[in-house]
Amino acid sequence: MSSAAPPVSIGLPVYNAERYLMGCLESLLGQTYGDFELFIADNASGDATEELCREAARRDGRIRYERREKNHGAVGNFNYACERARGRYFKWAAYDDRCAPTFLERCVERLEEDAGVAWCHPLTRHIGPDGEVVPPEVDPALPPGADSHSLLNPPGLRYDRAAERPWQRFRAVTLGTTWCSDAFGLFRTDALRRTRLYLPCFGAEKLLMAEVALLGRFAEPQEVLFDQRVHPGAASNLRNRSAEAAFATGGVARRFSTARLTLLRGYLSAIRRADLPAADRARCLATLALYVGQVGKWRRVLHHTLSGRGLGDDTWKRIAAAKSVAAASPGPR
Repeated sequence: MSSAAPPVSIGLPVYNAERYLMGCLESLLGQTYGDFELFIADNASGDATEELCREAARRDGRIRYERREKNHGAVGNFNYACERARGRYFKWAAYDDRCAPTFLERCVERLEEDAGVAWCHPLTRHIGPDGEVVPPEVDPALPPGADSHSLLNPPGLRYDRAAERPWQRFRAVTLGTTWCSDAFGLFRTDALRRTRLYLPCFGAEKLLMAEVALLGRFAEPQEVLFDQRVHPGAASNLRNRSAEAAFATGGVARRFSTARLTLLRGYLSAIRRADLPAADRARCLATLALYVGQVGKWRRVLHHTLSGRGLGDDTWKRIAAAKSVAAASPGPR
């Protein structure tokens, strides 16, 4: 690999990733925009991940592979992958997702043409364990009538991530979708380094996107260029606080501790540290009050906190159940 830093750095944190790893690597290495480095941070995998990564690095000089001595948890490994980036643009990749060949090309174009854009991500579709496209009618994260996931013009919200004012973008992220597929978009590296990256708890994607939204606008090429896989082994299917803590940090969850309180403190810190006029800071705090004041969720949150339930939403189970119902329903007559 050349010692000169390429424009784009891709960070791929992995742990026991052998099942889907090669599909991910093929989609990244097959990009039409090829001037990038791919840094793979291996969290001390115990399967064939190391062998697959070393073989891929031998065949393609854009790959740097590093096996870490111990498992630092997903959060530590994601942040480490970003810290090793040399390019002016950075993208996280997940071992079980796939990018269309023009993903980087389209995102680089948008970042190059508009200095006010902090991060960019195209439309998303969900795929199942074997790569099958999840039908829109059984995808619980899709609004009615949509066939792909967009983060612009969210239903029920006045603003979106591309709004002009920082507080408007903050509101769009905080009160908007919980499917933060844009966490796997292309970022300006200097913008990410003005944040605290991922906090050491499960579910910190939305907080990071809110921090980035305070720094710049979001761009969304209107093409489906990202396949996000939902499957039984995905983090979204973790159903208790202990499993989420082990995944995120490699540690053990304390009794009655909750990621929600950690994230709330994170939002407050992001608002406090942001370079905002006093009026906009007040609007961000008002947004956070709306977020906390969703009374309809309090009973569920209290139950989850006392019972040890985590933040996972059983996405794959919900899709599988919807598929079963659809298959059992009589067709049109």
